[in-house]
Amino acid sequence: MSQSDQYAEGHLSHQDFLTFMKSRCIGLTGSIATGKTTVADMLRKKGFLVVDADLLARQIVEPGEPTLAAIVQHFGEGVLLASENSKQSLNRDKLRKIILSSESERKSLETIMHPAIHLKFKDLVEKSRILNLNQIFFYEAALIFETGRAPLFYKTWATFCSPKTQLERLCARSGMTALEAQRLMDTQIPACEKAGLATLGIDTEVSLEELFLKIEAALSAL
Repeated sequence: MSQSDQYAEGHLSHQDFLTFMKSRCIGLTGSIATGKTTVADMLRKKGFLVVDADLLARQIVEPGEPTLAAIVQHFGEGVLLASENSKQSLNRDKLRKIILSSESERKSLETIMHPAIHLKFKDLVEKSRILNLNQIFFYEAALIFETGRAPLFYKTWATFCSPKTQLERLCARSGMTALEAQRLMDTQIPACEKAGLATLGIDTEVSLEELFLKIEAALSAL
C-alpha cells in the first residue's frame, strides 16, 4: 500500500504519522501568556486546522481516563477533588503547586502526560479530513522545545513578547500572584529565546490588526 493510500485510509503506523507531521504540520509554540492562543484563533479563522494540546491534555485526565489513574498512582489521591461519587476529577491547582515546587515531579508529570497527548493527537488527525488534503495544519503547544519535539514538525512558529508584558498577562488571566506567575514562567524557555530557536518568531506585542497582517504574510511565505 502506498503512503498516499494509507493517508486516505485514515490509519497510519507510528512512523508514517511522524512522516506525515514532518511534511505538513507546523508546531505553534510560545511560552505561557505570549499570545499563542490569539495566533491560533487567527489561523482557525483563516480555515486552518489547529490542534490545541492543552485541550487534549484536559481530555486525557477526565474521570475514568487511564492517564488520570497514572497521575493518581504517582502523586497520590491528594491530587483529586473531593467528590460524593466514584468518579473524582483532577485537582489542577493542587497538582500545579506540586510541580512548581519540584523539578523532578514536573518531569514525572510530563513523562505521564506527553505520550498520552501524542496518541490523542494522532487519533484526532486520523479522524479529520486533513489526511486527504494537501494542506498545512498546526499543533498548538507550549512545550515543543522543552520536550525536544521540534524536529517532529515541518516548521515551528513561536510567539513572544517582553517578560514584563508576559508577567502582566499571566497574572491578569490566571489570578496568580506575581511570584507564582514568575515561577511558572521559569519552568519554560524564555519567550525571546524560544522565538530564536523557531523557524519563525512572532512578536505579539502589537495591535491585533498588525498581528493578523504578520500571520497572513507568514502563511503566504509557506
